[in-house]
Amino acid sequence: MQISAPGKLMLAGEWSVLELGNPCIVLSVNKRVHVEIAENEEISVTVDDFNIENAKADFADGKIEWLSATDEEKEKLIFIKGAIETALQYLGDYKPFRIRSWGEESQLEVDGKMKKIGFGSSAAAVVATVAAILKFNGNEIESKKAKDIIYKLSTIAHYFAQGKVGSAFDVAASTYGGATVYKRFDPGWLVEQIKTKTVKEIAESKWPGFAAEELKLPDDFILLVGWTKESASTSAMVKQMDNFKKSSNEEYRRIYDSIAKLVSDLVDAMKNSEKDKIIGLLKKNEEYLRELGQKSTVNIETPELRQLAEIAYKAGAAGKLSGAGGGDCGVAVCFDNETAEKIRKGWEEAGLYLVDANIDKNGVK
Repeated sequence: MQISAPGKLMLAGEWSVLELGNPCIVLSVNKRVHVEIAENEEISVTVDDFNIENAKADFADGKIEWLSATDEEKEKLIFIKGAIETALQYLGDYKPFRIRSWGEESQLEVDGKMKKIGFGSSAAAVVATVAAILKFNGNEIESKKAKDIIYKLSTIAHYFAQGKVGSAFDVAASTYGGATVYKRFDPGWLVEQIKTKTVKEIAESKWPGFAAEELKLPDDFILLVGWTKESASTSAMVKQMDNFKKSSNEEYRRIYDSIAKLVSDLVDAMKNSEKDKIIGLLKKNEEYLRELGQKSTVNIETPELRQLAEIAYKAGAAGKLSGAGGGDCGVAVCFDNETAEKIRKGWEEAGLYLVDANIDKNGVK
C-alpha cells in the first residue's frame, strides 16, 4: 500500500497559536511525503531522503529497538521511530512490515548545498507513517473520526520526538488537507496523560484546547509561495521567544492577543469572500509579526522575507512570511492572474525562489 500526507504552510496566526485558545489558519500544500508499506517477517525501515536502507527493528515493551542502524542513522530516524512506536502502542496486535518513505521536493540545491524548504516534512512523514501502519492493520483512515485519531497519535509521536516543542499545526495540515482553522492542544495536559494512561486511551479521549475546523476559501483565491533559500531552526527561536515572554509579559500578551483577534476576523472575511478585507488583514498580520520580532529580538522577518512581502504589496496583493520566520518561505495572496504574474516576476528579479506549490485539498490518503 502507498499512503501519503501533504506538507504545510501557515497563512495567518504564527507565534500566537502557541498560546492556548488562539486560532491560526494553516494550509495543506501538495508537497507530499509518501510511505509504502508491505508485509515482512520483521520491521524494516527505509528512508530515501536520508539514504537509509532496511534499518531493522524490534518492537518490545512499547519501544522500537534498532537492530541495525548507526548512531547517526538513529538520530535521523527519531521521527519515524516515534511514529511506529505510537501506532503500534495504539494497535496492540500488529502484522510486521517493511516501510519506505520519501518526500516530494522537501529539499532544493542552493550553491551546491542541499537545503530544506520549510514544508513540515517531519510532520508529514509522521502522519503518513502512522496512517500507513493503521491502514495496513485493517483500520480505515478516511473518515473525520479516523483522521482525529491519526492527528492525535501523530501529535504524540511528533511532539515528544521534537523535545516537547511546537503547536502541531503542521501535523493538522498533513492530516486534514485544504485550509484548516486550528487551535493547539494543551501541552501540559498531554504530558500528564502520558504518565498514567495508555496511548489508546489518550487518542480516544477529548483533548482540551484542540480544534481543527475546515475553512472554505474564496473560489478565486490564489496562493504564491516564495522561498528565501535559507532554512531556519524553529526550536531555537521558540526558546528565545520564551525569554521575551518572561521578561516582557504584558507586551508579549498584547501582540499575541492582537494576532489572535486578527485571525478570527480573517476567518469571517474568508467565509464571506471579502477580498479587500482579506488582503488588508494579511498585511496587518505581517506588521504584527514585524513588531513581535523587533520587541523580542527574535529574527522573525529577515530582509528577504520583508522584500518578498513588499513586492507583493506593490503588485496590489498581500505578502507575508509563513511560519516562524527566520528564513524559509513566505506567501502572497491575490485574486487575479495579472497580479499573480507581477508577483512572480518581481520575486524572480529579486532572486527569490518561486516554489511550484498549491493548496492540496486532500489530507492523508
